[in-house]
Amino acid sequence: MIRLAILKPSGPHGHAVPLIAEDTGVFEVVLVDDAASPSKTLSRDIALAAPEALLVDVSSWPGTTNLLSQLKGASKSAAIIGFSPDRTAEDAEPMEKAGLTAWLRSPFSAQELDAVARKAMHTVRPLAHPDILAFLPSKAGSGCTTVTLNTAAVLANSLDKRTLLIEGDRRSGVLSVMLDVGEKGGLPAILAAPGKLTPGGWRQHVTSLGKLDLLIANPFKPGPQPTWATYFQILDFVKTQYDYILVDLPELLNPASVELAQAARLMFIVCEPELASLKLVEVRRGELEAAGVVPDKIAVLGNRWEGKRLTKEGLEKTHVPMYAALPNDYQQVKNAAIESRLVAKDSAFGRSCEELARRVCGMQAPPEGRVGSLFRRFGGG
Repeated sequence: MIRLAILKPSGPHGHAVPLIAEDTGVFEVVLVDDAASPSKTLSRDIALAAPEALLVDVSSWPGTTNLLSQLKGASKSAAIIGFSPDRTAEDAEPMEKAGLTAWLRSPFSAQELDAVARKAMHTVRPLAHPDILAFLPSKAGSGCTTVTLNTAAVLANSLDKRTLLIEGDRRSGVLSVMLDVGEKGGLPAILAAPGKLTPGGWRQHVTSLGKLDLLIANPFKPGPQPTWATYFQILDFVKTQYDYILVDLPELLNPASVELAQAARLMFIVCEPELASLKLVEVRRGELEAAGVVPDKIAVLGNRWEGKRLTKEGLEKTHVPMYAALPNDYQQVKNAAIESRLVAKDSAFGRSCEELARRVCGMQAPPEGRVGSLFRRFGGG
């Protein structure tokens, strides 16, 4: 959760502001004071509370310029959101110069505050990691998690890239079952203590698979669902710790998973060589674009590919440009699932995951014949 300090107006509306902030589900209110007559110890209180965002009544503008200057000095890295019943064009520039990150018209709803706060947090702390790769199934059962897991393992264990895999499906994520793990805190532990990530504590949250770190959702552990703020804080915290961050998303987007999708350099839709799965690619693509994902970042991965089931010409008729396709290696994938392990590296599927990992990080592919006949490319990417 985002730590929030509030400088509220006097009167009944002022008392409602902290309640509205709490209703968003993304804020932990750490300080409340009056904008018109703040405490003499305000600067010290702000410094001690260390808010990540401040919500400030600026109704008496331009009289609040000194207050904003004080707040900016006490909390230089926080997003400052001003609110008032109205604002004129003449106010905009001086408000920005005074340190406002965003402005909100009052009275406002929890949804309106949430939307403005999200933009403000991204303004002051942009998520600029260059190599976040997200994977989303066109429909349930497409093998998206298996592709994501084994590609992440190649990056970490074979290509020696510092890699984190985030399981972004709190409700139905299956990594804890697939790998028979779950003793580490994972995502549920982070949700139980929001905003309290520390370098030492991080190792208590992640599960290691060789050199690969996994942040597992584990739906068997009760607790709250993540919000956009959860993933924002996780990505902000780990941005210097990993070369690659892979995220395994649920089929249906939600405000939390949108945070991960928008941050990705590449957004893969994983499908199978059957008509329903391929047709749903366009549905998923439309949902991603509507959520603000740049179209050029969206790519399609075929899984369990068999040339006899759908030819390239047949694929073109579905209007689905494909980045690559991994082979149908049913027995090897099944054996790995039964034994709670990764798919064998020397299997057809394992070798294709290696080429996919090499391709996304710009490394030379293995010699032709080792993987090339198994990993189909269809252009793009």
